[in-house]
Amino acid sequence: MNGRLVVLRHGQSTANAAGVFTGLLDVPLTDAGEQQALQAGALLRADGVIPDLVLTSTLQRSVRTAELVTEAIGRDLPIESAWQLNERNYGALTGHSKHAARATLGEVAFTRIRRSLNGQPPRMPLRQWWALRRSSALRDLPWSAVRRTETLSDVIDRVRPVLTGRIMPALVAGSTVLVVAHGNSLRAVCAVIDGLSEVELAGLNLPTGQPLLYRLDDDRGFRPRGGTYLDPTALTAAALVAAEGGT
Repeated sequence: MNGRLVVLRHGQSTANAAGVFTGLLDVPLTDAGEQQALQAGALLRADGVIPDLVLTSTLQRSVRTAELVTEAIGRDLPIESAWQLNERNYGALTGHSKHAARATLGEVAFTRIRRSLNGQPPRMPLRQWWALRRSSALRDLPWSAVRRTETLSDVIDRVRPVLTGRIMPALVAGSTVLVVAHGNSLRAVCAVIDGLSEVELAGLNLPTGQPLLYRLDDDRGFRPRGGTYLDPTALTAAALVAAEGGT
């Protein structure tokens, strides 16, 4: 039996609700986000998509989502965390309003930073970076895990080894793998498995709490291209993410 991969952006966080750049800030889920996670688990259970392995980032919004998903499924499932699945570091924009940043930077620069492969936010000030580095979700990680800024290309580079070294072997063995992570780290996963062009990647928006299913084919490719949302209303949710300026 060929393996199945489910990618799931964590439920709505308090920073999502506030419309700020979250990045590596370790913020909790909102009540609505917890409900999204439970609903995602119910969707997986109803479709018979029961993970053999759950991978998360080290950030609490991802870990808590995974816990609630497994609770809704009703199984004691193994959960592993990998820092490489952490959200992109938005540098000096971290914690700032997206609306205000758009007004300050202008539409072209804002879109380049948010959506392009190589658009780079200004570097995070050293004091802010050091405080972030000492947070409970990040303090024991290698120095390379907490840069002062990142491009989406940087995120793809750090996600790729987890995909090839941990996820693919499990899928080849026939397992179902659930990856619970973040808008940009999951865009990076999709970029690799779907072979997305830069234009396609710029247009990819992943809504919170919506499981996206892929199947591994006999040639070790992923089908269908772009995956299939278990909830058909997810496409509407993705359009709302795009209207806010993207994942």
